[in-house]
Amino acid sequence: MTPTAIVNGARRGWRVVACASVLVLAAGCGGGGTPARDAGDVRSEVAAQAGAVADMTHVTGKTTEGGPPDGSPTDTSCDDGRDDSPDREMLQMWSLYGVDNATLGKAMTNLAANLPEQGWKVVKNAPDSSMNKNQEILAVHTATKAQLDATWRKGLDNHEPLITFNVYSQCFRAS
Repeated sequence: MTPTAIVNGARRGWRVVACASVLVLAAGCGGGGTPARDAGDVRSEVAAQAGAVADMTHVTGKTTEGGPPDGSPTDTSCDDGRDDSPDREMLQMWSLYGVDNATLGKAMTNLAANLPEQGWKVVKNAPDSSMNKNQEILAVHTATKAQLDATWRKGLDNHEPLITFNVYSQCFRAS
């Protein structure tokens, strides 16, 4: 499986994790109280946070298309399967790959250490529920309510080791 396929395949999974986790309490996901916001402002906010997250790893490797600094967040529906929903969010996702597991481990350590200094509240830094027990970091930016899901897939299942990143906004209605 290629790094791009892993990112694209994780698209739906990240939503389930985020909205079912403690992140809902910290940032909210859709529903009746969805705030009205300018979509351009939200896109810029998520792009800035994604760039900051990438910088916090202090690791240079290959990145899949769509990652910082060249990529741009995508406007998606907060209601799975309903593209016509007025509840929207901005999502930027990418993978970091092309380096060994020791380097990826250092990237995750750097990320976990730097997030609080950059205004993020880490709500999970532990193995995920997969058979490989991949390390997962879930965090919420306290000022913007942007959310982060970073997972280090160690490649124990004969795939290339990589870190998948999903940075996304709180649900909003375009104003």
